[in-house]
Amino acid sequence: MLTIVSGASKGLALPGQDIRALVDRGLKSSFWQLRLPDGLEQQYLQDSIEARVMHTQRAGWFALFVFNSFLLVDWLMVPDVFWRSVLIRIAVFSPLGIAVLLNADRLARLGHDKSWVNVADWMSLLSGWGAALSLAVILWMSHSPWVHYYHAGFLVIIIYGNLVQQLRFPFAIAFSLGVLALHVAGVALTADFPPGIRVGMVLMLLVTASFTLTANYLVERATRRRYLLAWRDDQMMEELSVLNARLQKLSRSDVLTGVANRRHFHTHLQQAVARAQDAGTPLSLLMMDVDHFKAYNDRYGHPAGDECLRQVATALQTHLRHPADLVARFGGEEFVVVMQEANEDAAACAADRLREAVQALNMRHEGSSSHTVVTISVGAATLTPGGGATTADKLVSCADRALYEAKRGGRNRVQLFRDS
Repeated sequence: MLTIVSGASKGLALPGQDIRALVDRGLKSSFWQLRLPDGLEQQYLQDSIEARVMHTQRAGWFALFVFNSFLLVDWLMVPDVFWRSVLIRIAVFSPLGIAVLLNADRLARLGHDKSWVNVADWMSLLSGWGAALSLAVILWMSHSPWVHYYHAGFLVIIIYGNLVQQLRFPFAIAFSLGVLALHVAGVALTADFPPGIRVGMVLMLLVTASFTLTANYLVERATRRRYLLAWRDDQMMEELSVLNARLQKLSRSDVLTGVANRRHFHTHLQQAVARAQDAGTPLSLLMMDVDHFKAYNDRYGHPAGDECLRQVATALQTHLRHPADLVARFGGEEFVVVMQEANEDAAACAADRLREAVQALNMRHEGSSSHTVVTISVGAATLTPGGGATTADKLVSCADRALYEAKRGGRNRVQLFRDS
């Protein structure tokens, strides 16, 4: 049975929901409808080229071996044309079959490049008809008393095309009709064909074609259904991946401001400290507090306070020194910034730039005892090889002490931590 992997949503310029609707429509389609809805049919045929050509190639080598093995049957049943049979099978049909099978990979690439989606079916159809024609010629040339029974060989060819090669159903119908036509032509051209054997052979061929076509239809329908199910699974996995990414982002983000939350900050800081210690590079932490924020809330209300925090967070995020730096809400009106590979000078420069960016928002703060607009105070601490701050907790403590000094020194200012 062919295994065809779905191409997910590639090749179809449709939103995910539209593709899901097409897939569901295909899964709910009538038993008698093989064709997939809209663009899915072409995508299915395109996705199946490689698998079908590979299957045709593998089955073809086996079929060529069986085809030539029937020389033994030729010798037993039509000995009068045995050497001509050898010529037809070995010198004519086999070289053509080998040439096609050796170039199967090239044909598969051409199928992809030129959208020859039926390349594998045409290979199987023409080779099967060729085998049937070879048998018909051998039987037409022979005058053996057993030749009439040898028409049962057409049964083998029908089974090969419809079940072994698994021709797609429309091609399987055409293939079966072609083989039946060759048999009927052979019977018609044979004057002394016994009536009983003639009727019996036709009936056996018809029944064989009917049974194998039924099996062929069921197999193809099951293959197409597996393709749709695989496609639906791909879509579900993509949607789950997107949802998981969103959940991951939400689990790391502060709901109000959209920057990183405190839990993610601690995880990130631990990793950043470990990397800095391993590499022997400096790491700075800025801790900042919105000045007189309680007074702001009291004067303007909590909704205005929330909007203030959002604007402050946006200003901090916008004026970061480097995309690798992390802004996080530490709690309440406090924010932190983790700056990798940043020494004291870089930290001081970045801290002052962030302080100016918040002040430039010009958000009125009539409840402040120090300024008429919203401002922040910033404390900065730097972890350096051999320095005082050697752990994440120690770095946070140092930055917090520096922030306390900045607020005590008049607010709206930057204070660097100094080991005393």
